[in-house]
Amino acid sequence: MADYSRDEVIALCKRVEEIQFFYKEPFLNRRGPRSSNKEKYSEIVAEWIIDHMDKFQQIPTNHRSNSYYTKEHDGKSNRPDAHSEKQIAIKMFNQKVIPGVGVILDYQTPLKDKNSDKFGEIDLLAFDNDERILRILELKVPNSKETMLRCVMEAYTYLKQVDHKKLIEDFNRDGKANIPEITPIIACPFIFRYNTDGAYSQQYQEYQEMLENRRPNLKTLMELLDIKPLIIEGSEGQYTAREL
Repeated sequence: MADYSRDEVIALCKRVEEIQFFYKEPFLNRRGPRSSNKEKYSEIVAEWIIDHMDKFQQIPTNHRSNSYYTKEHDGKSNRPDAHSEKQIAIKMFNQKVIPGVGVILDYQTPLKDKNSDKFGEIDLLAFDNDERILRILELKVPNSKETMLRCVMEAYTYLKQVDHKKLIEDFNRDGKANIPEITPIIACPFIFRYNTDGAYSQQYQEYQEMLENRRPNLKTLMELLDIKPLIIEGSEGQYTAREL
């Protein structure tokens, strides 16, 4: 199969009608082209996003009528050994506190108000009492093939869609949390350093390339969105994380 041209990649970006669901588009996960001397697809998409930042800044809040707190989230699962995002999130929730992140308040926090909505779920919600911030964590499993660009845009979109005031109020009232009302909320890709084979994960490898200035558009985009990933170390209930 031939590589996609720059114009073809840009045409895909232009066709997206619902900008709040841009992050779901399959082309964000294209890791080509095959030709190493050609511009990476994700770099072309990142540049397009930068040039159309006003569209993304206008992503509206989805006003959820039900509580963000889900009392049924008790950390129990009938698939404790599975390696899905949900199962890893549950393990982190059961750990309670992750050094470098804070207290894990919830997993799969719903953004939608009814089942027919297209809105997703926040993988993990964490309150860092030391930094006095509430984190929306976009978790990726060690062997995830999603691009760093996709992770960044999903985290940013959730940050825009969630009702910040209501989120804190719901967890303080229904979840008995103690989050100050003025607590800032930030979004972070939450990625593993290594995959299950001991090699760098897809996202960590791309982040390293960004630091080496081999993905300059991704770097610029992350700076504009003020999004920094947290790198996960450890496994099976002994997780830690840190910002690079």
